[in-house]
Parts: sequence; structure tokens; C-alpha cells
Amino acid sequence: MDDFKYLVSVVVPVYNVEKYLDLCMQSLLNQTLQFDKMQILLINDGSTDKSEEICKSYSEKYDNVFLYTKVNEGAPQARNFALDRAEGKYIFYLDSDDTIKPETVESVCSFFDSVYDDVDLVTYRIIQYYNGRPTIVHYRYMTLLKTGVYDLNDPKNRFITQTHMNVCVKNLRENNVKFDTIKHEDEKYCCEILRRKMKIGFCDKGEYIYNRSNVNSVVSTQFSPEHIFETSMKLYEDLFDSFPGKVPAYFQGIVFNDFRWKLMDKKFFPTHLNGDDWKTANKRIDSLLSRMDADTIALHPSVSVEYMHYWLKRRGGCTVVCTPAELYVCCEGKNILSVKKLKMTVKSKENITECILASPIFFHLKKKNVVIKRNGEPIEFTFIDTHTDIDNCEPEKLYPRFTAKNDEFDGSSFTVEINSVSYKIK
Repeated sequence: MDDFKYLVSVVVPVYNVEKYLDLCMQSLLNQTLQFDKMQILLINDGSTDKSEEICKSYSEKYDNVFLYTKVNEGAPQARNFALDRAEGKYIFYLDSDDTIKPETVESVCSFFDSVYDDVDLVTYRIIQYYNGRPTIVHYRYMTLLKTGVYDLNDPKNRFITQTHMNVCVKNLRENNVKFDTIKHEDEKYCCEILRRKMKIGFCDKGEYIYNRSNVNSVVSTQFSPEHIFETSMKLYEDLFDSFPGKVPAYFQGIVFNDFRWKLMDKKFFPTHLNGDDWKTANKRIDSLLSRMDADTIALHPSVSVEYMHYWLKRRGGCTVVCTPAELYVCCEGKNILSVKKLKMTVKSKENITECILASPIFFHLKKKNVVIKRNGEPIEFTFIDTHTDIDNCEPEKLYPRFTAKNDEFDGSSFTVEINSVSYKIK
């Protein structure tokens, strides 16, 4: 272990987690790695419950468990406090309401030893648990399939998006990267370490059990737009601006994934802003999107077709190609969406039929480029927003809609002209 006292230092920030702390500690005691090879750093961050008493019971029982109590400042400061006292060759992080499986520390350290000169950070599997049950496995494990070193300059690895503390890093002592005191500090920390070598190690043995049942966690209580929008945007603008030319695909993936999940969780748009502030905020979003490759959006494994084209529309640069034989959306020389048949959804109520041309092709068109005809005659229509689940952003007039009396609709044939090319509607 060279001149390190321990093989591993495990950093555990502690704040009002008396309900979970014993489970966290037991997961460390149950590691297959010999326990006295680990230094456990319990940083009591001003807890007001019985957390400090629980920590004290472990520190009094085990010589390699160290308790430090400080005023409450937050997890980033607690981790930085621990980094200055870490005496292990490797550093693990474990939140005090989470646990890790028994083989984790030994397996990750053994793999890290084998690739020590190649990487500065090794990750391992993280699974979210809610009420004791695992939730959906993260899409990154469609890329991280087996133990190895992954090149982050390779675009196919852009969706690894390492943003959590299921990591092991080298202890570089005075050269250790420290945590920023902002929200998204985990994300920034991982980015700063990974960009040194643009490689990441992955060990397929072991697991970080991320407890989403804790309703008092920071993610549960402080991740809303009024708390994090400005911080997130500043972080991502600084990250992109640190690359004078093209932003590496991996970091594009980090930012787009943040946009994606926050939009789906209704935590993205700064609805606390109004007027010019609202417009400025949206311009900042679009500016970041404009520096992303279309593939970063189009190939993301957790974006539906409709949402993909919502983001592509905001990014810009897409064109609709219309010929009698084909209709498709082109972006950066690639066919992003081919439309074989234009379909119309129909809903009848009383004597009125409502018709919507529900194809994302129209996201990239203006109303002036579209003509809808019934039996060869143009009819009036509007562009409507069907993003009913995006209820906190400006309406996007996306899908053509028209109505007809039932007796006018029955037996009629419909066509749509896009840029003067005619297509049948099914």
C-alpha cells in the first residue's frame, strides 16, 4: 500500500440519519475486505437527532472508525473535511442513508490496482431502491456491460453520465479534487476528475444501494427549479465554455441527460421567473442545446420520439426533406425521422370530429408550409400543443388540428401538402 496506512478510506457524511445509520455501518462491517484495512471517516455535520451517539458507539468500538463533529455546512464541506484526513490509498464515498453490497470494496480495489496508471476513477453499479425494492436500472448499464476501462472520447460512451458517488478515486493527498459547495457537486466532482484522462474504469462486481425512500434527503427536498436552475445552468455553461471548440460528446451527454430527467420530473423549467427573466432563461437553455450534437439527443436511450423532436426543435438545425417518395427529418446529414405514412388521430364527440396529425415531423415546420385538404379543397386548421405533460413551459404549436361535422367527415379523403408536396393521410 506504499506509504498509506489503509487500503481504503470510506467517507461518510452524517446528518440526521438515525433511522438509516446502523444499516450503513453494517454494510461496511460486512465487507469481504478485511475491516481493519479500511479507514471509516464519519463526519457528523451538526446532526440534531441521535446520529452522533450512533457514530460514537462505532468509533469507540473500532480503532479504524473515526468520528468528527462539525457545524452543519452540508455534504460537500463534510466530504472535503474528510479528504484532508484520508489515509487510504483509495477513497470511497457512502451517504449515510445508503449501503453497499459485501463484495464491493474488495472487488473495486482489486480492479483499480490492475488499471491504476490508466484511470483516476473507477465506478461500479448503482441501483435505486424505494421501500426496499429496486427500481429501473439506469441506462448507463447498456454501455457499461463488463469490467474494463472505457474511453470517454469515444462517442458511443457518451451516455455513461457518471454523476453519483458510486465511485472509488485515488488518494492524491494535497492534489485531491475537492467538492464545490453547490448543488450538483457530485456531478462536477466526477467531471473534474474524469476530464484529466478522459477514461473511466468500471467494475461489474459490487453495488451501491441508493435509498430513495428517505423523504428528507437533499434530492427529495431541494431539487426544484427555484433552488437549482441558476446553479445548474452556471455549472453547465462553465463546463461547455471550458472547451473552446467542440464540447466532447461525454460532457454533452451529462448536460442533456440533466435536461431530460428534470423535464420528465417537472423540475426543469424556471417557473418562478417571469417576463424577460423567463425569456433569458430559455435562451440559455437553447444556447447549451446548440452546442450539442444531434446524436446526443437522437440516440439517448431514455427519450421518446416525441420528446426527442421537442429537444431537436429547440436545438435547431433540422430540416424537413419532402419528395414524392419520402418524407423525413434531416439533421447534420443524417436521417433522424422517416415518415412512411401520415396518420390522423380522430375523436368524435356528439356531432363534431376532432382530427390531429400526430407526427413529430410537424415540430420542424411552420404553419405556412402546411396545407390540409379534404376532397381536394383546402380547409382551416390550427397548430396545437399536445405536450400536455410538459405543463410548465411555453406552449409549442406543434401538431395540425382541425374539426369537422360528422356528416362532413364521413366518406371524405384527406391529404396534406408539405412544402407543396402532397401526401395521403391515413
